[in-house]
Amino acid sequence: MKCLSIDEMEEYIMDAGLSTNKQIVDHISTCFRCLSLYHKQLKEEVRLSQELFEDVLPNAFTTQVMASIKREEMEMGTSNELISSTIRQGNDQIECSPEQIDGHSIVPATVAETTSVHVIETPPVHVIGIASVTENVSIPRKGLLKRRGRGFWKLTTGVALLVVIMCSVIMYSVPTLAEKLRSLFAQGNVDIGLFQAQEYGLVEHPNIKVKDKGYTLKIDEAVADPSRVIIALQLFGPDGKHERKRLKLGQENDIIIKDDQGNMVGSMYDMGYTNDFYYMVAFFPEPLQTDRITIEGHITQLGKEMRNIPFIQGEWNFDFSIDMKEANKRTTVTPLEGSYITPNGMTVRLKRLTRMVQGVRLEIETELNEEALIRSSGELWKKQGLKFHFEDMEGSEIHSVNTRKVPHKDSLMTESHLPGDKPGLMHWSYTFKYLPLDDPYNLVFDGYFVSENDDASIEFEPSKLKGHPVPFYFEGDEMMLQDFTVESPPNTNGTEAEGTLHVNGKLWNEMEYDYDQWKLKVLNGQEYNVSMEGSSTTEASGWKDGYIILGGGSVDGLFEFRAPGMTTIPDRLQLIRTVVNKLYTNVDWTVPMNEEGGRP
Repeated sequence: MKCLSIDEMEEYIMDAGLSTNKQIVDHISTCFRCLSLYHKQLKEEVRLSQELFEDVLPNAFTTQVMASIKREEMEMGTSNELISSTIRQGNDQIECSPEQIDGHSIVPATVAETTSVHVIETPPVHVIGIASVTENVSIPRKGLLKRRGRGFWKLTTGVALLVVIMCSVIMYSVPTLAEKLRSLFAQGNVDIGLFQAQEYGLVEHPNIKVKDKGYTLKIDEAVADPSRVIIALQLFGPDGKHERKRLKLGQENDIIIKDDQGNMVGSMYDMGYTNDFYYMVAFFPEPLQTDRITIEGHITQLGKEMRNIPFIQGEWNFDFSIDMKEANKRTTVTPLEGSYITPNGMTVRLKRLTRMVQGVRLEIETELNEEALIRSSGELWKKQGLKFHFEDMEGSEIHSVNTRKVPHKDSLMTESHLPGDKPGLMHWSYTFKYLPLDDPYNLVFDGYFVSENDDASIEFEPSKLKGHPVPFYFEGDEMMLQDFTVESPPNTNGTEAEGTLHVNGKLWNEMEYDYDQWKLKVLNGQEYNVSMEGSSTTEASGWKDGYIILGGGSVDGLFEFRAPGMTTIPDRLQLIRTVVNKLYTNVDWTVPMNEEGGRP
């Protein structure tokens, strides 16, 4: 089968039903390009899932939020007292047990104190007002009602009947009620950026509702600042239930973002992580410079080929605008000072830190000297990556970037690197969910990698490898050449045969399928470009150590170098690496992150 696109890989990772598709699984397990994309996308999904919705917020922020919550917090009893409420009438007592509706407990509050119905989400207990008759209500504890006058009990009897009727209605209104509960701010969806946006009053309610062909698209919440835009999008089917697997963004459908000049500045994708709605998000590598954005949705097709969901053509287009002035007011920019020259010719300079409501953007500039540029001739120097982490003054990790260390913390939202106006100059930007503001912390530079010219090679007899493996040691990389076969379709990436070198071992240098370059050369001079297939893992205990372990593939769990067009096994072959993604960790630079700017 053909290789998966980025959108198809995201769908494969997020849709558990596709994991049983043997054709897709077999292809990914033997295609280095797809396997590398799989690991990259999986790492991104796990990172966002764990860090975007992290359970523990910074102490300073938590204190601030909890102080605000306490001012508005409803007076509640213990969780057991919430599970049932009692209506006392004279000496008699009527118990109204919770009804389980769509994973929630529907609990009528005691009418002597309030006439609201509340939903308790268990576990943990979480109360959301639904059919509010009064505001700032409370749920009293059982047994606290005192004997009242005759008029009071008549009123109580009437309200009790109303509660019973409401319980019955709720039981027959599950889809409608459940859809009303779904929110960006429900437990499990909210993160520190959304908390801050809510605190500053930046949550928009566009009230989008578009219906066609029996399907209804709704958007009730949207949040935007210069770092990202998030919307909660729901799609209801003819039966009124949310259709979580029918909408796919791609060639037929898209949601784009325009600035106040009408220029497209971003596009949204479904982050997933919740079945309650499509969690649409767009991250900006650079802070938006606009007073207003417009979100335009072009939705003309519902259905998914990979899920065998039939396509439905229609029009569910929408657009709405969000004023960015208030969010812009809460954006601060702090110039940073600090530079470092590595032993192998890279200069690293800190530039600035931009704090926004929903993210913190760090800008760095690097420059390779003339000697380093000779090693990375042509355009090779543009293929780079930086490795660093943040830690508090006790040395505890805050976040990390491009580390092999397991476990590690990573809340990176976006990363970009753009070449400068001269060879060797690179501009970097990283946007994180959070960096401390009130507490001091350090940036620790752990190293970098860059593509360089290489002349590593090994000559061998392919037919003898299985009985006599050949070692390959170069620049810290250690591989063992184990076998050589010729694979034919359908066990190839195309319609022609492929010579396949099977290896295992470990790599010190970074492995990227579009950074490294390998080839196989027959002694008569014929050369074959090589693609890499198979799986790999990393192992490391510190910031600068560790290896990439090669494994997986179709023969004895080995990694593969494939040469399309090689139809026979030559007497002798030469494996040549012409470009290596060279890793440098011989660095020593820790710089305090001093911010003189004010709080956003």
